Amino acid sequence: MEANDLERRLEELNEQYSKTKYNKATNKYLGILRAKIAKVKKQMSSKRRNRGTGFAVKKTGDATVALVGFPNAGKSSVLIALTGVESKVAEYAFTTLTVIPGMLEINKAKIQFLDTPGLIEGAHIGRGGGRQIVSAIRVVDLILFIVDVNAYSDIPALIRELNDLGIDVSGKAGAIRIENRESGGITILKGPKAVKPTAEILDVLGQLGVHNANIYAKGDFTVDELIEAAANEKTSIKSIIALNKIDTNRNFERAKSVLESATGIPVVAISAKTGTGLQELKNEISRNLGLIRVYLKRKGEAPDMSNPLVVKEGSSLEDIARKVHDKMASESKSAYVMGRSVRFGIQKVGLDHIAKDGDVVTFISR
Repeated sequence: MEANDLERRLEELNEQYSKTKYNKATNKYLGILRAKIAKVKKQMSSKRRNRGTGFAVKKTGDATVALVGFPNAGKSSVLIALTGVESKVAEYAFTTLTVIPGMLEINKAKIQFLDTPGLIEGAHIGRGGGRQIVSAIRVVDLILFIVDVNAYSDIPALIRELNDLGIDVSGKAGAIRIENRESGGITILKGPKAVKPTAEILDVLGQLGVHNANIYAKGDFTVDELIEAAANEKTSIKSIIALNKIDTNRNFERAKSVLESATGIPVVAISAKTGTGLQELKNEISRNLGLIRVYLKRKGEAPDMSNPLVVKEGSSLEDIARKVHDKMASESKSAYVMGRSVRFGIQKVGLDHIAKDGDVVTFISR
């Protein structure tokens, strides 16, 4: 839809809403109208924000981490130190001109790293290809800020640029968090418990174009809270700060303390040049990604404990089966599970059962 069409559509929906009296019979209809209004507002905002094309990066592995920083912060050096990928390195700004991927295995999980071009101040208004860069960042699971210890005061400006580009890096999930997936329908997760969505929730989410997703909720929620979460154009992504080049500054501990206090984001002091702090950084990345290991077992055979399936925390057995193959998800009706997620040694559970790290799973065919 063109901008004028969206404005007319918004006027029509607002008029319908204002003319509809609230009562028990119209409650569901009003909820759907609110969802439609939120969707049109999101489309209008997106048209104002989006200009130009983004970097085409194919996600691979179990999770993706973006290296983000101002030019000359040492992102390319950190990528090489972590993954061994040869990214062009030089002692001047604007070295990386494309998104460069690298792969690292941490605790059996294959983590993809993306070295993005350096952001500059004013990126949110298009300077330095800011909007194109953020298109690659928006789809990752974790942001790894690379900050030069001698210019650590740059980080607030960097966070502001991402915030203005629609990315919240606080990692503080609200009462509801929606995580889209490729298939599997809608699953509501209240803590470790999976709850089936009501018809009203499915209708509202459908209006907002959300058909396959995990809905993480801290407790009960209203339809309006769900609409707000689904229509929110800001993407929330966890982040870590790597305070780089500490071999050049003896006072790096003070800089680390100031950054942690000012941002509330975990800070790891490193030197890509000497290797100091890299193992601690890997551990922090693993912890923040929230990945778990699940072991598949065929009936009558021992599980291969050296080859886990790595999935996100909160994944159901259906999600796990689908990661193996869509056919496994469609042909399985339940599973035997042994591990921390069940109360007994081996327990038969449904596919909505939420797995925990170290579970051994045997799927049962229909």
